Amino acid sequence: MTARRSLSQNFLVDPNLQRKIVDALGAGPGEEVLEVGPGHGELSRHLLGEVARLVLVEKDDELAAELTGRWGERPDVLVVHGDALEVDLATLVRPPYRVLSNVPYAITSPLLFLFLDLRPAPERIVVTVQREVGERIVADPGSKAYGSLSVGVQARARAWTAFGVGRKAFRPVPDVDSVTVVIEPDPARIAALPEPGLRRLTRAAFGRRRKQLQTILRTAPEYALERDEAEATCRALGLEPRIRPEKVAPETFVALARRLEAVRGESRPDA
Repeated sequence: MTARRSLSQNFLVDPNLQRKIVDALGAGPGEEVLEVGPGHGELSRHLLGEVARLVLVEKDDELAAELTGRWGERPDVLVVHGDALEVDLATLVRPPYRVLSNVPYAITSPLLFLFLDLRPAPERIVVTVQREVGERIVADPGSKAYGSLSVGVQARARAWTAFGVGRKAFRPVPDVDSVTVVIEPDPARIAALPEPGLRRLTRAAFGRRRKQLQTILRTAPEYALERDEAEATCRALGLEPRIRPEKVAPETFVALARRLEAVRGESRPDA
């Protein structure tokens, strides 16, 4: 089993953990599953014949050829040889569907938000990620791990840690432990999301996370509010102007981003 460091490849070889991850996905016989980075099919093999259709997106030339040779003739399997960040994933699956991925560490955030931005949204996303990243995804306000990734995910979905995955479950053995995280997109939250305002706000806020919120709204060039205006904007949402970003809940960030868009005179983009 040869892994390419350039593609951040680590193959999950523990069969018990493979089954636990597939069980966490909870895909039924009437659903399709989109798996990104299936490797040698370590997880895929547990889904064959159990779901309506399995779509495997693999960037590695040799692995894509291997998967095609093994399962390419099956009517319930589609092997796509390509980079998930460049392929139009939404065109490959039909709802209801779920997403599964042992996420390469190098592209965790962009791939995660790619999944969350799929329309229609998947019923569930199950990703195995570096433990530190998993902690950031599910972090509560006020915790050390809480930041823009926490807000970005939780503004769109429910997220929780299913279980830990030790480094020795992989070959080659990585330098860090992992966790499997379950994410359930919420269509109502997604429809109300003020993008790109939320992304702009979290970037400004957590780039200055030790500063008070009212200071951020005054000094960040994205907003440059007057002191009275910054304080009034905070108080209108029940926020103490001196609060720091790590203590602001995801739903409050959404409300603040929407209010700041109005202050900036921006129209809300389509969700």
